[in-house]
Amino acid sequence: MSIAGFQPVARRGIRLAVGQDAVVDVRLEVGQVAEELTVTADAPHVNTTSGAVSGVVTDKEIRELPLNGRSFQQLALLQTGVTPALSAGNDVVGGRTPKISINGARPEQNNFLLDGTDINNVYNKTPGSAAGVLLGVEAVLEFQVLTNAYSAEFGRSAGGVINAVTRSGANSVHGSGFEFHRNSAFDAKNYFDPKDTPIPDFFRNQFGGTFGGPIRRDRTFFFGAFESLIERLGITGVTAVPDDNARTGVLPTRTVILHPAIPSYLDTLFPRANGRSLGGGASEYLFSRTQPTNEYFAQGRIDHRFAGGDSLFGRYTFDDGKVDRQPTNKPPIAITREHSRNQYLTVEHQHLFSSTLLNTLRGGINRSVSLADNVRTIDIPPALSWLPGEQFGFFTITGLVTEMAGDFRLPRNDRLNNFQIDDILFVTRGAHAAKFGLQGQSIQFNQDTVSQRGGIVTFPNLAAFLQGQPNNVDLAVPGLIDQIRNYRQSLWGFFAQDDVRVRSNVTLNLGLRYEFITTPTEANGKISNLRHVTDSAITVGDPWHSNPSLKNFAPRLGLAWDPFGRGTTSVRAGFGRFYDEILPKYYFFTGSLNPPFTTRTTIANPPFPNVIANFNPNAIKAQLSTVNFDLQTPFITQYNLGIQQALPADWDVFVGYVGSHGKNLFRLGEANLAPETMVNGEKVYQPQLGRRNPNFTAIFQRVTDAESFYDSLQVSLIKRDSRGLRAQVSYTLAKSIDDASGINSQDFDSVVQYGLDWYDPTRDRGPSAFASRHNLTFNWSWDLPIA
Repeated sequence: MSIAGFQPVARRGIRLAVGQDAVVDVRLEVGQVAEELTVTADAPHVNTTSGAVSGVVTDKEIRELPLNGRSFQQLALLQTGVTPALSAGNDVVGGRTPKISINGARPEQNNFLLDGTDINNVYNKTPGSAAGVLLGVEAVLEFQVLTNAYSAEFGRSAGGVINAVTRSGANSVHGSGFEFHRNSAFDAKNYFDPKDTPIPDFFRNQFGGTFGGPIRRDRTFFFGAFESLIERLGITGVTAVPDDNARTGVLPTRTVILHPAIPSYLDTLFPRANGRSLGGGASEYLFSRTQPTNEYFAQGRIDHRFAGGDSLFGRYTFDDGKVDRQPTNKPPIAITREHSRNQYLTVEHQHLFSSTLLNTLRGGINRSVSLADNVRTIDIPPALSWLPGEQFGFFTITGLVTEMAGDFRLPRNDRLNNFQIDDILFVTRGAHAAKFGLQGQSIQFNQDTVSQRGGIVTFPNLAAFLQGQPNNVDLAVPGLIDQIRNYRQSLWGFFAQDDVRVRSNVTLNLGLRYEFITTPTEANGKISNLRHVTDSAITVGDPWHSNPSLKNFAPRLGLAWDPFGRGTTSVRAGFGRFYDEILPKYYFFTGSLNPPFTTRTTIANPPFPNVIANFNPNAIKAQLSTVNFDLQTPFITQYNLGIQQALPADWDVFVGYVGSHGKNLFRLGEANLAPETMVNGEKVYQPQLGRRNPNFTAIFQRVTDAESFYDSLQVSLIKRDSRGLRAQVSYTLAKSIDDASGINSQDFDSVVQYGLDWYDPTRDRGPSAFASRHNLTFNWSWDLPIA
């Protein structure tokens, strides 16, 4: 830079991390125009420009820290406030990739971006494959983790943002190759493996490489990456089966007469026990099976720089994963065959109008596919089916086995197409660094799914099963099953963000975001909903629910103060409102399970084995899964106050309070309860009076009236890379409380998502299912001097 009468100054060596705003002060000295002063220095590491709480995972950490499975999103856990949601369901519905919670938000409230475009999975959770990994360590340059009170540029979700950028080529040709191999050579035997059998086989190969370079020197570059994961995992299963005495009707406390059909079920579905007695007529069955996994990842990127400062890049990512998942807690007569295929395309053009005006136009496509179905590994004769003419369903024997013969929610074939466009204008003028933008998404969510097909029969105990006496059956009614849905939504966001340097050592972050999403429609009009629990009939047709998003204004406010003006100390504070838009994650279960398109019902004390022998199809009381019509948009208010200080030897420390308060959060429960009366000031339900709405059986409803509360102390100590050594220590002391932690029954393994008292959500208020009181992480790497 230069001004008449002063020496020109060239400032070199400045490296900005993804999403980083930095102030680089330059001092011009009086001198001759012919003189030039060159200063080499990096951007300051202490954040003196933003009140947001965030962290960056650099390329050095991505490529040097060990990762079991090489799933790069694990590195987000190195930041304060980011904790693993260990009990979040590793489930076919919701995704297999490990979930994370950011500062008290639910796992589905985070947003994952790759080169600025959304890559959240089908269920709006951690992207990844059926194998449970998010590959691409060698293809990602670095990523930013935004955890609290961040810019108005980001919206759509109310939790944190994982903002990754991919690698590009350069003028020199460069590449790499790798292979990681693991096997069972040094494995100990599983506790439940029989002593006289060998250790189950296991091997995993992960291999791949990268290659990049110039197509046209200084102008056009390419970069490609490939990775594969091939695994054969030995699975040890432990389950309960009827013992040899029970197979003849002899139980420890009595002898029962077997129903004539029961021997066929026992011989076909239950292997003979090979373990210890469990009592009550049950014994262990121990088994091992091989679980195969095959995954292939590829990514290609091309960058072009135009004369005059414009640039253009395109990047395509492909990931395909297949797993035949073996059960471990029930007899191995069925597996779950899972297949995921994720494709992400991003094209971005940057146009430089002037040194103070830059426009970025970006388009993207996220196509995520999740397919899953039960595959029976034995032949089950049609004569054993609960519903004549239908496939054999499922059954539960309380105290012995749950959901035998597969997963009653399958088949489930979900396909997400998310078409995106962003346009952001960057304006720098005087003390102002402003952004103005619009962001749009066209969301297509296509389903092919049905629940309870073939019926799921429940027996209260082993004796009842042996006698053929079920207490109920839940079933999708044959002839009344339409499993195809094609939902459509549009999301639009508009924002303005101005980072104003009001004084040389004080910066204000002022932002406002407005965004709305349309109420979901179905391409063929298949919308049905019981809008309120007391409605006498289903409402068919649009609108599915009211649209609360039209007033979603989200302010953002931040302050960064450098009290000594030296760039080594920063006092920061931030505040913002973040809306969690009503996306498919909130309705994908409810949309396909209601009459008149699909009808499910419950029959109490049905005959056996033909459970619909006495069923009257003209007098069905349907089982419903609904969304309350009068929804509110969930939102989280985030706030923080902290101080960051540079220390000697390239260390810096951050200490701060970070909190949030969520309102209008979704919760799920059985709403068609019995009426209640007040007895001595206490609410008492009266089941003898039947259900509130006698026209239906169970009504599982989703409403928006839950709250969450999060408070934390966060401490981060970082050693910047110097002399080959870098290190990081992060500690979070937190308290996370909510009325509900999830929206679907399988979201968490540690809690039941259905409310204790549907009409009093505060009865369920307590520690979040993902709460972690203390969370300490540390990592380091050292380049050996002799290397």
